[in-house]
This record gives sequence, structure tokens and C-alpha cells, in this order.
Amino acid sequence: MNKQLLWTAFIVLSNLVGAQVGINTANPQGIFHIDGGKDNLKVGLPSIVQQANDFTVAMSSLIGAGTVSVGIGTTTPTQSLDIANGNLRVRNINSSVGVSGDKLLVADSNGIVKVAGVDAFSADDSGNRVLNAAGGADLNANDDWNDNMFTTLLLDVQYDPQNAYDPTTGIYTVKKDGLYFLYGVCGFATPGSGSGVFDGTSGDAFTSLYVDDGRVATTNAVIHRGDKNPLPANSFNLYFLTSNATIWLKAGQQVSLQFLTYGTNNMVGNLSDLKISKANSRLIINKLL
Repeated sequence: MNKQLLWTAFIVLSNLVGAQVGINTANPQGIFHIDGGKDNLKVGLPSIVQQANDFTVAMSSLIGAGTVSVGIGTTTPTQSLDIANGNLRVRNINSSVGVSGDKLLVADSNGIVKVAGVDAFSADDSGNRVLNAAGGADLNANDDWNDNMFTTLLLDVQYDPQNAYDPTTGIYTVKKDGLYFLYGVCGFATPGSGSGVFDGTSGDAFTSLYVDDGRVATTNAVIHRGDKNPLPANSFNLYFLTSNATIWLKAGQQVSLQFLTYGTNNMVGNLSDLKISKANSRLIINKLL
């Protein structure tokens, strides 16, 4: 009798191990299947509309033999966790600051979340920044550049984890193929007084982002002689010229921030009074993908 009960129990357990469990459905589509709307077909696959209220745990050969996957709103998950529609939310998410080993995430056109390249998140600078160059000694138009000639702006390194920026040449050499955001700003300064009165004469100033030998973005502004901002006496006028570009770059390409003034003599009474404030200039590069 005991042998008969043991044998019966063994048969029942064997059937349970191989069974599919369904709640609100007699036609489970996975190891464990909840039909939240009680609207699935008794035979065959439920429609997309019918799957929308379902929760399924399945064995999925699509992500590796013998791998268990979970589907929310789908009975055929293709990833370890597959949400058919909607957003992922974490309530009371941990507010700790990221560390250098963290990775940035993106979602592809199919909604699959993955690591954006292999670059680590920057805990020392913002987001996925790979360069922040700013600062250095001021330049003046009398000694440091020529009229109507583009000149590369040399800046001090503030943040350069790839050691890709050469402050002696002002060139950032791309280390990895990818999509980059480039941002350059050049701060032109003229004195608040003492370099001529406003009489309508002026010149043009340009700030450009270069990739190799070609400009990918340019901004210009007119600088009038004697034109004063409403600043305190003996202060200076500051013109921020910014350029930015989002562009695919390949390893080995070179990025630089360059400037030019045209009609420079018309901007100030004395060329030494037209300066570039490196404290107000910078080159920032972010790797997006």
C-alpha cells in the first residue's frame, strides 16, 4: 500500500513539474500565465489586444536555450524582461551619485534597453562628457592673431579622461567611433571705456568648430567700437560667441575650436584692447553613442 501511494505521488509530481500553470485561462502560453482580463482564447494564441492584460513566464529560446523570460502585456517575451507597452518606473529610486564604473543606457528603435557603447559614466564631470577645456592667459589682437585668419584657441584641460586633448595645439583627437556633441564658446572682450567712442565703425568676430580641416559650425557677431554694455565704470564688454554641432566622428579625426576677426581695426581704437578671455571660453565634447 505504501509503495502504491509513493508511486502515485511520484506520477503526480512528475506531471506538475512538466505542467503549465494558468490563472484565468485554460490555455496557458508559458510556465506561468495570468490572463488578467479573462479574455484569452481556449485554443491557439491570444491576440495582441488579449495579450495586453497578460503576465507570462516562459522558456524562451530567443534569448538562450533554457532561459526563463518574463512578458508583461505579451505572451512571447524576447528578452529576459519584455514589456509590450508602457514605461518602466522605479519608485523611491536610490538617489546616490553615480560612480565612474556606471554605464549610460539607451533604448533602440525596438525599445530594447542597452548600454550606450562601453564608455563609463563620468562622476567627476557631467553626463557622458569626454572633454572640458577652459581657461588660460588672455589673448590680444595686437600680438596673438591676425586679421581675417582663423586661429585655433588653446585652452587648459579641466577634464580629459581619455587624454585626448593637446593644450599645446588645441586639438582633441577622437578615440572611438560614435555620435558626439561639440560645444565651443569664445569670449571676446573690449574695454568699457578708453578705446574710442561709438561712431558706427565695427568688425565681425567668428567662432567655429572644426573637424579635421573643415568647419562644421560657425557663429558670428558684430563688435562696434566704443559699444558699451551697461556695466560698471572701467569694466569691459564681453561677447560670447557659441557654436555647437552633433556629428558622427571616427577614431583619429581631430576637433578644434577656432576664431577669426575681420575688420579688427574698426572694433577698437587700440588693437591691444581687443582680447579673448580664456576664462570665459571653453570647448566641451560629449560622446552620445
